[in-house]
Amino acid sequence: MTTKRKILVTGGAGYIGSHMVLALLDAGHEPVILDNFSTGHDILVPEGVTVVRGDVGDRHVTDALFAAHDFDAIAHFAASIIVPESVADPLKYYINNTL
Repeated sequence: MTTKRKILVTGGAGYIGSHMVLALLDAGHEPVILDNFSTGHDILVPEGVTVVRGDVGDRHVTDALFAAHDFDAIAHFAASIIVPESVADPLKYYINNTL
């Protein structure tokens, strides 16, 4: 028997993050999604999953999220991945993906 865990999935409404959410649900865990929906999609969020619309870099959002939930783990998929954009605006990618 698996112990149910509460897992924060940043970028959980994106392609890769949404698959992590489905895998967590299949394993009997409770995912919570944090996504700013800049590239994520509502249709990828399974019914009944808690969603917080906000940016992983917004301290007010994350402070409120951690105050409201007792997470067992965090899976981070809120990275930017569009190559031409990363060449045009490398600072944006550096800030989002590393800070």
